[in-house]
Amino acid sequence: MTELGDIFEQGSPHGRTYAVLVHHPRSSLTDIAQYLGVSAEAAAASLDVLCELQAAVRVSTTDGEFVWDAHAPESLSEAEARRRQHEINQMHSAAARLSETFRSVRRSPRSNGAVVPVFERLEMLADFEEMQTAARASIKVVERGPYLSDLERERQLFLLKRSRIGDGIRYQTLYQDTIYQDAERLRHALSTNASGAQARTLPEPPFKLIIADDERASLVLHADERRPDPMGLRIVGSPALDLLVKTFDVLWSLAAPISVNPTAEALDERDRAILTLMGLGATDDTIARRLGMSRRTVVRRTARLLERLGASTRFQAGVQATRRGWL
Repeated sequence: MTELGDIFEQGSPHGRTYAVLVHHPRSSLTDIAQYLGVSAEAAAASLDVLCELQAAVRVSTTDGEFVWDAHAPESLSEAEARRRQHEINQMHSAAARLSETFRSVRRSPRSNGAVVPVFERLEMLADFEEMQTAARASIKVVERGPYLSDLERERQLFLLKRSRIGDGIRYQTLYQDTIYQDAERLRHALSTNASGAQARTLPEPPFKLIIADDERASLVLHADERRPDPMGLRIVGSPALDLLVKTFDVLWSLAAPISVNPTAEALDERDRAILTLMGLGATDDTIARRLGMSRRTVVRRTARLLERLGASTRFQAGVQATRRGWL
């Protein structure tokens, strides 16, 4: 069956006929057959197809004969683009319906679908992609080795993440400190941060995890497909999900913001002294008296330190400063 897009393929029979009409408007059947080097019957059959597709029109002349002309190519390409977009939308709708069936028939009958074991690496990667694609507001990720995907799949996930950030999805990604020795992943992390994501690091995150909208999660248990036990768990509304969300939020509060060069953030002596006194519970007034500074200066320096450390409380600032070796 010939489709409208086929006529833009100049090597196809109908594409050649359409090209003749574009170059020789209002041509007779005899002329068109001569231009194509085919019989009049073959030319007529091709013209009938183009007329059915509304790519060509047959026009009667004053002497009772007929000539053929082409419709504008841009109007045809727009119509074909709309048709293909409609097909793509239908495909996505069908895929969404099948995806729900795919997951529902794989749910454990004993868990009522709240916690479902996942045994295959590709299924876990598909979960990671689908959760990001379907997210409405937020994605929380704990990323650490060993990794499930190769670098090419990582690049695809990076592009997906960039796209979803552009859609307004809030990303919080917690990396293992070893990312500083992984140039490719570090570049991706810094690039998405520049687009509006947030990233922090911890020495030893306890697991690999993704949470979408605080409603669904996928937890990686191990990365060895040779083991018979599940590689991970798919978790929806349940006490287990609530626990994972709260655990992530605690880990996030203890993590350090990712840095282009984490070793190049040395403090001067006054900032170090302020952090030390903050860790001992001293107030701004006490710090100002002890260091011979104005209270306004202490407040300004404290705010700057909290911002540099990605901390919202003095306790968090002390934890982060110790982790970075500032104290």
